[in-house]
Amino acid sequence: MENMKSASLTHIVIRICYVLLALSVILFPILMKAQEGDAFYFVMIAQHGKYLIIPFYVVVPAGYAALICLDKILCNIKRNIVFDMSNVKLLNKITYCCLFASIVGFVSYAVIAVTYKSIETVILLALGEAFMALVVRVVRDIMQKAIEIKEDNDLVV
Repeated sequence: MENMKSASLTHIVIRICYVLLALSVILFPILMKAQEGDAFYFVMIAQHGKYLIIPFYVVVPAGYAALICLDKILCNIKRNIVFDMSNVKLLNKITYCCLFASIVGFVSYAVIAVTYKSIETVILLALGEAFMALVVRVVRDIMQKAIEIKEDNDLVV
């Protein structure tokens, strides 16, 4: 029962993330024009947005793809489909989305550092995305091993 509550709560958060990502796509150019003292003034976006807008829009599809995969995994969990290869495939897709975002981040950082000036936040985001790819990969490997064990046990019975 507790697992279902957790899955339901996570499902709500994922759905909120769909909306927040859509809003960020719409608001990014507007926030770039905000002046210091405005209610929606974010230093990083206002000062460096012109360097970050292209990489941001490049990774948005990967962000949506990862959210969709998480959404599907949570639906499977709610239907008690846990140790299933479909979940492993979805985790694999999430790994690739994170790796793609990380590569875009590293390339963006290199271009920004060489062309304009260094923005350390970009490299930190890229490192975070790479770390998430590793975490998801470990979870995927655990899931795959659990499926193998389950299949072996099913054959024994």
